Amino acid sequence: MIRGLDRNEVVLDGRFELENGIRVIDADGVAVENMTAQNYTRNGFFWTTNIDGYRGSYLTALRNGDYGVYAFGARNGVFEHSYAAGSPDAGFYIGQCYPCNAVMDDVVAEYNGLGYSGTNSGGDLYIVNSVFRYNRAGIVPNSGSYEGCAPERESTIVGNQVYSNNNDTTPAIDAAIIAQQNGIIVPG
Repeated sequence: MIRGLDRNEVVLDGRFELENGIRVIDADGVAVENMTAQNYTRNGFFWTTNIDGYRGSYLTALRNGDYGVYAFGARNGVFEHSYAAGSPDAGFYIGQCYPCNAVMDDVVAEYNGLGYSGTNSGGDLYIVNSVFRYNRAGIVPNSGSYEGCAPERESTIVGNQVYSNNNDTTPAIDAAIIAQQNGIIVPG
């Protein structure tokens, strides 16, 4: 476990020179909590490569170059009580997993290209009790041939607030620009 004392005072700053705030590779069961990652060229918090068990709690991700809080090719995870803003791709991402066995609960994503994106994810994947606002698009579970585990399927999106997602002033990758003006869109 990597735990900060106070997420408003434990701030990792990449100064737009470093790639990732915290990157977990091939390590099962790693929890990261109670800190901020900002100004990284890639991602704030990143779990990747066949991870079994992860948790991100009480995290803040600000102005990162790709994703805020990101799980790729990881299963059995939780993102909770976290905030992401200013990412050109997505504030939160869970992708290339089936079954994911993952829960995203009580997060806020705003001022991103996409609030949530999940390419080729699903199978006991729950996005619940969260807020997606002021992004170009709110929630975007999607299918793509460019990642494994296609297609996206068996995701549950319930109890969320999704509104005012047509913000053309956010940083954005091409996919976020195309998805703009949608609260929840399932492309693929």
